[in-house]
Amino acid sequence: MVQTDVKGSEPLANFESRSRPENGRFPWAVFVALAMGMLVYGVAESYGPVSAIGGVIPSSYAFLGLSLPYIAGGVGALMSGGLADRVGRKGSFMITTAMILVGIAIYYFWTSSPVALILSFILIGMAAIGLETPVLSMIAEAVPARLRGRSLVIVQNFGNIGVGITFIPLLLNLSTAARETAIALLFIAPLAALAIAWRFVNESAPWKAVKGVLNVDVEDAWQIQDGNAEPVKPSVGIPTRFLILILIGIAQDVAFVYFSYGVGYSYFSGSLPSLIPVIGGLTMAVVGVVFGLGFAERVSRKKFTTFSYGILVAFWALLMGFELATGSKTGILLLAVMTILFIPGELTWAARGMLEPELFPTKRRGVYMSIVRFSVWVGAGIIIALLTFTYIPFIIASSIAMIIFLLSFSMTVLWYRKGFETRSMSLSGLDTTAVKQGDSLLGKK
Repeated sequence: MVQTDVKGSEPLANFESRSRPENGRFPWAVFVALAMGMLVYGVAESYGPVSAIGGVIPSSYAFLGLSLPYIAGGVGALMSGGLADRVGRKGSFMITTAMILVGIAIYYFWTSSPVALILSFILIGMAAIGLETPVLSMIAEAVPARLRGRSLVIVQNFGNIGVGITFIPLLLNLSTAARETAIALLFIAPLAALAIAWRFVNESAPWKAVKGVLNVDVEDAWQIQDGNAEPVKPSVGIPTRFLILILIGIAQDVAFVYFSYGVGYSYFSGSLPSLIPVIGGLTMAVVGVVFGLGFAERVSRKKFTTFSYGILVAFWALLMGFELATGSKTGILLLAVMTILFIPGELTWAARGMLEPELFPTKRRGVYMSIVRFSVWVGAGIIIALLTFTYIPFIIASSIAMIIFLLSFSMTVLWYRKGFETRSMSLSGLDTTAVKQGDSLLGKK
């Protein structure tokens, strides 16, 4: 490989001694910092829904709590994606984590002000969802290929734990003060993430190589990290990757937000609206850990993606049939059906969480992922707002959701037939192809 000679760059020998996977060095500091970041992501993205379901904001504005953070999150994704490519994955992670702290402070100290509360939703939504791009990019670029999928899935699962933690005080009917105190305690996670990232996390080697910070070619940087892993072989252009990722992403986000918050708030009664996010979040965490540890690096990404969206369609049909047959609004059986839905809720999240950073070259990974996530979160936020703005009969709302899920399933079939495999493969192939094709959006010079 051709090595660059960049003034002030880090010598290749120093980089190799620190980074070779065969030395058995897993980037634990990266893993822990990003896991803490995703924990806060789960907490932060739940602020709007918990405020709506808990009655912190008037019911007439509940649809804002269920949708506004996610629409704002799309804007945050664009911001963090640009930062991730410009200042690095670590820098973007730290800036967005700091924004979450500011948003939590506004929420905690100015809850009585509707304007401040909405500002908090917007800021937290922008930062929390924006956090995903540097997190997934860093994992993809800092973890050896043989462990990349497992790490992407497990780190994301800390977001599920965050959702559960946020709703537990509401489920236990704690006072507003106690609930806010519990939320304030979650300052610990972003502060820990910032401290660990600042002190122990190094910037991703492929990004540093692309930017000329390392005296090493980007292909060599990947080889030092991934060893002899076979490079991916892109078989479809960037526009097709965008189309597939955006459509399956919208479906997955609609599924997660609607399963967790919208359906319970709109149609169920008793403790179910606050119980579903807790049980759902914990169910997703368990399913994610089991899949991540046992199957992420054993199952073809293409087959797994098609399977996960296929059972999303099947299990949503199960809930539709159950509700049409019984008209149930509460009860153990209904809770059991809702809990089952979180299995594909997690598996589809795992599928898209692995694919998104694995389909774009290093130089544009942040920006391209941010385009996908902007489209996904704004699209999903608008859909959730429309489904929860006013009462819609369940059969109509559930049918709209089913159309979205079926469309996403058709995209996974397209990816299975035309896409390329990425499981345990080096992402160096993406960079090589980008250089050969001129690194343009259309994949052509």
